[in-house]
Amino acid sequence: MEYKNPISLMISLQLTVFTLLFCGTCGFSGYWFNMFNHCNPPEQMLGKFCATLLDNDVNGDGRVDGKDIGYDLLFYNYDGDLCTSQSWEFITRFTCRYGYSQEYARFVNAMLGGGGVDFSRFNISSDAFLTMQYTRFKNAYCGDPKNRENPVDRIQCAEVDRLKAEDVKCA
Repeated sequence: MEYKNPISLMISLQLTVFTLLFCGTCGFSGYWFNMFNHCNPPEQMLGKFCATLLDNDVNGDGRVDGKDIGYDLLFYNYDGDLCTSQSWEFITRFTCRYGYSQEYARFVNAMLGGGGVDFSRFNISSDAFLTMQYTRFKNAYCGDPKNRENPVDRIQCAEVDRLKAEDVKCA
């Protein structure tokens, strides 16, 4: 088979590859985003809580403080503007890194004032931070029945319902 215009064929092929890689046709966008942004969220809720603790106790001193959180927030930057964190950046990082639903990511983002919280005075023990993650998800989020409608949330809320506060420990 001979093509009369090989340049238009080449352009068509390039546009198809672009569409597949960047626009998400056929479900490839999540794969490529995850591969390039190191998305490998823990499957279990305890793993999600522990990953959050690990990311927020950067220096490993057993305390989560403003410096630790400030460093972690650098990984929430996708648009190159380190001075402001957009809601979509928070939601992207929260769903990518931890595997939470977009609804829960929006919930936490709204609770934190859309990124406008001053963490400079934040300073709690790692154990208290871990308990805060568990309590926020179990009581504040899953405690509202409307937050159990999403299939991801339904599974994660059921899993956290089976956990007890004393079970929430990171090895």
